[in-house]
Amino acid sequence: MPVSHSVETTAVMSSKVTFASTLTTTSTTSDSSSASNHRKRSSGSDLLSTAHLPMKRSASSPVAASAAMVSTDKTVDLDRQRQGQVMMTAYISSAIREKKKGNPIPFEELIAQLTVTKPAPLTPAKMLQWIQAMSQCISLIDKPCSALIDAMLQVNWVVQDDEFVQYYTSFLGNVVSAHAFYVVPVQSMLVRKLTNRQRPSSTENVLVITRERQFERVHQVLKYILDLIPTGPTSLFPLLAGEFPHKREPISTHIVYVKNILRVLDYAPVLRAQILGVIIDRIIQIDVEIQVELEELEDSDTEVVYDIDIAEDEDKDEDSEDDSDSDDTASDSDSEAGDVAVLNIKEMTQKLDGMLFLVFTYLERYVASCRHLPASNGQPPMPIQELFLVLLSVFMKTVLQTFKSRHTQFLLFYYISLSHQFSDYFLGALGQQILDKAQPQVARVAAAAYMSSFVARAKYLDIRQVGMVIDMLGGFALETVEQVDTGAKVVPDPERYSVFYAVVQALLYIFCFRWKVLVIGGGNKPQSNGDDFDSAGMIVGSMDGAPMVRQWHAGLACLQRIVTSRLNPLKICSSNVVKQFARLSNNLDFMYIYPILEQNKKPAFHSTISPSATGNGVANSADGNGQHNGVPLPHELETFFPFDPYRLRQSAPFMQGIYQEWEDEGEEDEDEDEDEDDFDEYDEDEDEDEEKDLEEEKDFVGRRTTLRDDDDEEDEDNTLLANGSVIGMSISPSPAHFLVQGMTSRKP
Repeated sequence: MPVSHSVETTAVMSSKVTFASTLTTTSTTSDSSSASNHRKRSSGSDLLSTAHLPMKRSASSPVAASAAMVSTDKTVDLDRQRQGQVMMTAYISSAIREKKKGNPIPFEELIAQLTVTKPAPLTPAKMLQWIQAMSQCISLIDKPCSALIDAMLQVNWVVQDDEFVQYYTSFLGNVVSAHAFYVVPVQSMLVRKLTNRQRPSSTENVLVITRERQFERVHQVLKYILDLIPTGPTSLFPLLAGEFPHKREPISTHIVYVKNILRVLDYAPVLRAQILGVIIDRIIQIDVEIQVELEELEDSDTEVVYDIDIAEDEDKDEDSEDDSDSDDTASDSDSEAGDVAVLNIKEMTQKLDGMLFLVFTYLERYVASCRHLPASNGQPPMPIQELFLVLLSVFMKTVLQTFKSRHTQFLLFYYISLSHQFSDYFLGALGQQILDKAQPQVARVAAAAYMSSFVARAKYLDIRQVGMVIDMLGGFALETVEQVDTGAKVVPDPERYSVFYAVVQALLYIFCFRWKVLVIGGGNKPQSNGDDFDSAGMIVGSMDGAPMVRQWHAGLACLQRIVTSRLNPLKICSSNVVKQFARLSNNLDFMYIYPILEQNKKPAFHSTISPSATGNGVANSADGNGQHNGVPLPHELETFFPFDPYRLRQSAPFMQGIYQEWEDEGEEDEDEDEDEDDFDEYDEDEDEDEEKDLEEEKDFVGRRTTLRDDDDEEDEDNTLLANGSVIGMSISPSPAHFLVQGMTSRKP
């Protein structure tokens, strides 16, 4: 680091030297002329032009009796640099004082010299001299002189040699230490250099410094500034958040910036919650944008086909050449628009994948760095627990409130796998959200969806945790039935009882995935002399284990009462989930619900509930035709399954070993054809087009649930049962999703 010189020392030293440009001969007649020239005021440009010329001492100058009288090239160079720095310091001090006196011209000339670009910018050696000189008068550069600091912050220091970077770092430290109001401008300059937007121009005299080395230098300086200023993190975070790339900026811009701000957490851990929060917020924006564009692409494709069909039907007998040309033009235009949309979705998907990969990698590296820390009672070390609480808080505030998030939630899914304690906390938080009547219904429904999908897909959950969730959900649903199903006029109302239907759907969905762990004991397909019929005409498995071999978790006993209630959840829940549950429960002799499904296909003719029936003169329930106050109610519960299969190629390895894929019941399918022969609606024959579509989509599970008519439901019955899987139990759109997915999941 440079040795500081005071302004007073500068004045003393400058009085003992003169420059060649102002010297004359040493004759007696020229002494007065030399003294007069020496007293002339030199401009800043004169100082720069004379600072490096050979110095001569006048005859009257005292000569120090020391070894320094032996002149060498190195001594001359050092002396020349020292004198140049002295004169620059004097010039800077004079310009600042003149500005404060009301004469801004010298100060403006100084700024012009520092920012000159034509015919060429200052060389690194010259700029280094200015930095060294300015470091001697930092105390004078107050807020009115901020233009001088602004000019110095424009220096492209990251591509200079190590000596230059060292002096510049010291200069920045002196600036923020002397004047607190320069902390934000200095931090802002450093944050901007964490992006890849700034690149040196071809005219700059710079060294070949790799981008990684440049970023490392920025981090070193930023850490140095934060060490000097204890309150630095408070002002740093808004700058980091404000510089975050827009979701439409290139992939490389996002990847570089996310990588760098995660690196900031290594030396500014106090910002961990805030930085992870803003990263996840930007990731989820891209995640949702992809889902929206997929839906728009799917709708667009459907509309294009529909228009073409209409045109063919109307003009099938016409051979107009003009119409043909018009159709070709429209087709080409639609095709080009579709190609652009697909490419845009592909780029957004790769951007999402890269950002998630960086966050996954950070979490993995952070956990590995904390493993050596002491732990107690079998729990992870405290820093790992604290990071979990950070992620859980971000999830509850951001992710849970976002309906169309597809991949972002897997960050928490991965981190929870590190400890059973984390699973309990997460399930507890979701359960509390479901049971809290003060929460909005949409938030409670989302919590039920997350709970069911998490229990179904988290391979690391144990039997105790699955049973705990079944007991909680079943208890809530049964309590609702007992409170509501009290009279003949009760009808399904998906708007009023949306939380109830979401909870019942969660139970059915969990059963489809986790029925094996819900069996107590075990055994082959149970054999019995006869079937047990309940009062509703349903065949039910024996809950107490007699005479059936298979015994079930006690919390499932409530399902019989729930599905046969007048609230009729099998009518409102996702048809795909209901069909899969019907097939599985029938094959497992757990429950036989096909009669209810048949009854649900028949139109209802219940009269609208009268105002007097409500007790308060307000008709606040639905009628039997699915209407509420004259407004049609949705036929099916709008829901989603947030932990559907993870298909992002780069970050997918983080799901290995912790994600539960769908597994069919195997040998239980052998008698499926015979069991369903009595129901023509569930015939397993499917046409060739459906079989081809299923083959193309075999890499992915299903599509988003939508409102359908009865004919569409019957077609999907055939598809679902023939495939023997949970196709349809997914939030992922189709077929546009599979078009893009094929490009993004395929290795290059």
